[in-house]
This record gives sequence, C-alpha cells and structure tokens, in this order.
Amino acid sequence: MSAEIFTNEAIDLESLPKYEEIHLNKPHSDYWKIICINLFILFLLIGIGGGLLIVFNQKVRPHVILIATVYVALMVIFFLLFWASFKKRGYAIRTKDVIYKSGIIAESTTIVPLNRIQHIELNEGMLSRIYKLGSLQIFTAGGQTGHLRIAGIPIAEAKSIRDLLLNKLDLIENPETENEI
Repeated sequence: MSAEIFTNEAIDLESLPKYEEIHLNKPHSDYWKIICINLFILFLLIGIGGGLLIVFNQKVRPHVILIATVYVALMVIFFLLFWASFKKRGYAIRTKDVIYKSGIIAESTTIVPLNRIQHIELNEGMLSRIYKLGSLQIFTAGGQTGHLRIAGIPIAEAKSIRDLLLNKLDLIENPETENEI
C-alpha cells in the first residue's frame, strides 16, 4: 500500500482562460419584435384595467392625470429596460461548455459544462413561430439554478445547436462511439 502525497498548489489566476473575451452570439433582431408585442399586450391589459377602474370608481377619477402619467412613465421605463436587457444578452457554444450572459442591473454570466447537462428542450411559442425563432432550454444536474434558457435563436440554428449538444453529450456518455462515427 503506497501512500499518495497530497498536493494543493496555488493556481496562477492570470493563466486562467478569460470567458469575458469570448465572442457571444446575440439573439436575432426579430426577437426584439416579440418582446415588444408581449410588452404591448401587457400594457394593453393594464390600460384596460385602469380604464375600467377610472370609469367605475368615482374616487379614482380625480387622479386620472396622475394615473395616466404613471402609466406612460412605466411603459417607457419597461421598454427601455427590456431594450437594454436585449442588447446585453449573448451566448456561446464551446467544445466543453455553454455560456449565457444576460442582465443590465445585475449582470449574470452562466457557464454550464457539457457533462452537467441532463437534457435539452427546443421551444417555439406562437409569436416565435411567426418569426421562425426558438429558444433552447438546457437542464443541468445542478438543479434549478443551473438551467439555461436561451431565447431568440433562429429555429434552424437552434435545431443545429440542440443536435450538436446532444451528439457531444452522447460522446461524453459513450466515448467508444466516437470511433464509430
């Protein structure tokens, strides 16, 4: 029985790869249209609700100008925040991981190693189908916090990415099939 010598060397942080330098693919520009349509529907419903409240509630009527000003201000703020968020999103598929970056106030970069991926879903919503876009949902072994949802990918590209990742996952799980391909 030989005793292994335990080592725990310090890692030179300067020699680590810089994920910040990776070129990230942006969502398709048509995805912004889908976001705008969804925001329009949301504010239409809020506007209808507010209008009904003003018509049927006598106590609210004197505050119509204030309500309308807040409504318009919120609409502008939401559109600006979603626009900034849309511009900050990006993803990259690498040989050993998937990177997804999002957020404006709290920027988040998630890197999921391929060996942590459990399964992959390709989703197309009603509006996404009109614009031929899809979203990839990547489920990981790390639980809810490690899942990724990458939206606004052209459907043909999303299918290619899904197939590529599934093939890589198959090679990770069954390395002997690499010689057969």
